[in-house]
Amino acid sequence: MAHLLFKLEERLAMAFFAATSIFVLIGAATRTAGVPVIWAVDLAQLSFAWACVLGADLALKKNTHIEIDILTRKFPRSVRKVLAITWLFAITFFLCFLVWYGTKLTLQNVERVLGDVGISYSWVTACIPVGSFLMLATAVTRLWRGLTGREVLSLEGHDGTAI
Repeated sequence: MAHLLFKLEERLAMAFFAATSIFVLIGAATRTAGVPVIWAVDLAQLSFAWACVLGADLALKKNTHIEIDILTRKFPRSVRKVLAITWLFAITFFLCFLVWYGTKLTLQNVERVLGDVGISYSWVTACIPVGSFLMLATAVTRLWRGLTGREVLSLEGHDGTAI
């Protein structure tokens, strides 16, 4: 089941990114032709926001976020594990705030209209609490797996080499 949800999230992220490219192309082509369509920019903004948060969760699931390890790579594996657990706790705490305040922001933007599209701007801002919730679930899952020994948490890249 988790694999199916991962694939669905991956497909959605790709679809939103492709839609962003298409909307930007439409916007640029129509502007060049002298008949700009403003809705293309608005929809590009919407789809790009969703592509970003879904992509961020996918990167967290695969442990492929950028790590600056100039100091941590010098530490032994046990210290890197403690640091990784500490970071996952910090990430979890921060994501809880994003879910809470992102939900408040989304509710504040229900009446705001997204440019010429005519839909609520909350469809753009909803990516914050939804994406943060997805990342929160991923972080908690990875933290649990790390604490129970089902996942190696040591601030190392997904291929086993220090990034």
